[in-house]
Amino acid sequence: MKMKVIKVLKGKNKYEVFSGIGTFNLLPDLVSQKGLYSNILFVVDQNVMKYHSDKIKSVREKFTGKNNIYIMPSGEKNKSNERYNRILTFLAENNYGRDSLIAAVGGGVTGDIAGFVASTYLRGVQLVQIPTTLLAAVDSSVGGKTGINFFNRKNIVGTFYQPDIVLTDTDFLKTLPKSEIISGTGEIIKYAFLSGREFYNEINDSYNSIISLDDKTLNKIIPGCIRIKAEIVTEDEQESGLRKILNLGHTFAHAYESYFNFRIKHGNAVAAGIISALYLSFKKGIINQTSLKYFLNLPLKIYPNKSLKPDGNEIFTRMLSDKKNKSGRIKFILLKDIGEVLIDVEADKDEVLYSIRKTFIPQSDF
Repeated sequence: MKMKVIKVLKGKNKYEVFSGIGTFNLLPDLVSQKGLYSNILFVVDQNVMKYHSDKIKSVREKFTGKNNIYIMPSGEKNKSNERYNRILTFLAENNYGRDSLIAAVGGGVTGDIAGFVASTYLRGVQLVQIPTTLLAAVDSSVGGKTGINFFNRKNIVGTFYQPDIVLTDTDFLKTLPKSEIISGTGEIIKYAFLSGREFYNEINDSYNSIISLDDKTLNKIIPGCIRIKAEIVTEDEQESGLRKILNLGHTFAHAYESYFNFRIKHGNAVAAGIISALYLSFKKGIINQTSLKYFLNLPLKIYPNKSLKPDGNEIFTRMLSDKKNKSGRIKFILLKDIGEVLIDVEADKDEVLYSIRKTFIPQSDF
């Protein structure tokens, strides 16, 4: 199976994403070819280390410079200021200089915090993203967003800092629990709505193949999502306009994650957020009932835990602190049609509460 190479950005910040089976093994050669530093710190998710230690060891042995591993505890709660400080301390205690490279080997939590460390340690060192979850592979490893959670709020401290390389090795996905695969499809579904009908139908029709990690399907869907994000990020690197469409469902999703103290996975929260955004699009008259029913089919495949009963008013209050808001007004990304998204849409509180209620108490009537 051929490796896919996707180019992201232009100019000094440009880089490539290498997607396919076994791409992690290319790291030493790519570091050499691209003139990157060989003083490397691997920030590795503890579960990845548990299942792939031999693979990581074989790659590490090919580097001749300073070489250490920092084991990153799993879970959203570890994307914290405390953990950020611990990684900085590890770098300083081991005398890493500006001629250093941080390799983030893990999911979105590891990639976000390691990227934030890379962007701030000594005012910036080199970074390679090596996503090991489906969600990170299709979304968070590309585009340069880094950060930590703070004050029980999602990603409100962070930077835009592009990696030098992204290696998406689908071998890592084979050891993921099914819940992580399902979570990853939440972001894939987002890209289905942001793309054209052809890609939307492909994702809808191949949902079961994605969940079962069919190699042929992954080799089409993962690069497909990356290409969509690469085009958007290249057009708008720091989210001043077009890139906002990548937040479809996320204003709701981040509030849900915070409200449930990050006990629900990000991709599941995104799916719930997309459902909420669709109901809000309907409530505001942007889509009709027929379109709503049709669009709901895909995100409902990973419907959130039906036992969850969030307090709509509390969710709304948390949304007021979303970092995307301006002048104290909540800004939503809403869907008009597949591939046609509206940005910075404002809504009344009762419209938002309706959308939250319909998400968690689905009914046959509208």
